[in-house]
Amino acid sequence: MFNLYEIYTCNPETGKRGWDIEFIIAKDRDDAATFPYFDCVIMKDGTFGDCKLSAANSGYSMTSAVHLEIYG
Repeated sequence: MFNLYEIYTCNPETGKRGWDIEFIIAKDRDDAATFPYFDCVIMKDGTFGDCKLSAANSGYSMTSAVHLEIYG
C-alpha cells in the first residue's frame, strides 16, 4: 500500500524542528519516519493503493522502501 503523507522536516544544518513541509509517499507512518530529516507526520493525505505506476508518476518524494518496491 502506498500512502501520501504530509510531514514536517528538520533543518539539515541546525536540526531545528518544523523547518519545512514535504509531501511524501510511504507505506505507513513508521516508514514515513525513515525519510531524511523527518520530524513528524502532519496528516495522511490519501492513498495510491497498490498502484506502483500511480505512485511512481505522482512526482512526490518517496521513502527508500517505497522506491525499492517500485523500482526494484
